[in-house]
Amino acid sequence: MATEVDSSIEPAGLADPSRPLFVPRGLVVLSALWIFTAWVSLFGFSPPVQAQSSSYGPSIQLLFATIGVGIAIAWPMLRLAGRASSVPLTQSIFDGLAILVLLQVVLWPLRLVTAWSLDRTIALDAMLALTIVSTGALLSLASASTRARTRTLAMFVLVVIALGPPIFTATIGLAAHVFFNIDLETPYALSAASAPAALAEFSAPRPLDTTIEDAILVRHAAVHAAVAVALACVAAVLRGERATRTARSVE
Repeated sequence: MATEVDSSIEPAGLADPSRPLFVPRGLVVLSALWIFTAWVSLFGFSPPVQAQSSSYGPSIQLLFATIGVGIAIAWPMLRLAGRASSVPLTQSIFDGLAILVLLQVVLWPLRLVTAWSLDRTIALDAMLALTIVSTGALLSLASASTRARTRTLAMFVLVVIALGPPIFTATIGLAAHVFFNIDLETPYALSAASAPAALAEFSAPRPLDTTIEDAILVRHAAVHAAVAVALACVAAVLRGERATRTARSVE
């Protein structure tokens, strides 16, 4: 196995064009720092004057939106800024599991300061898992490439997906309101594809139990995850066939 230290922030294009599977210890440390920084920035070290669940609601929603930004943008940026991976799909699985396990330590203790039902907590956990799966699968499509253009384009696409709801509101939604006096809501499919938007929606202080809209959002997120995984698997098979042909031609 490769070195245990995660040095993936090295620039691409070093002597070794790709790296084998490794334990993402650096990613875990950086993820923990990301969550800790977001927590301190939103909650501080002093409890609110009235320590009620409603006092923590807006901060918790912003916390999960920040976590969504970390999943959808910071994680891919870290990997795409490093060396190409020889096993991108497997590495994304390792990374995703590490992030998901770490987030369990954040999610479940929050039931002590919120009035979330068990169903809502499980639904939020499912949305966390689905956003991680979608991001990891899409990330694996580009993390094997050594081309800077491919990696830059992949990062641009991931940022657009993550910022889809605000982009929709600032463009189509604003135009509909100004010219037609119509208030357009962000489509469920668009919100479900964006980790910050989906997690912010599920961690909102209202309602405390799951709703039909939440179920629709989860179904859309599951469809997005299934499509992303299918694309990642097809890409992995094609890479394997290409590697086999290359090895045979060398022989």
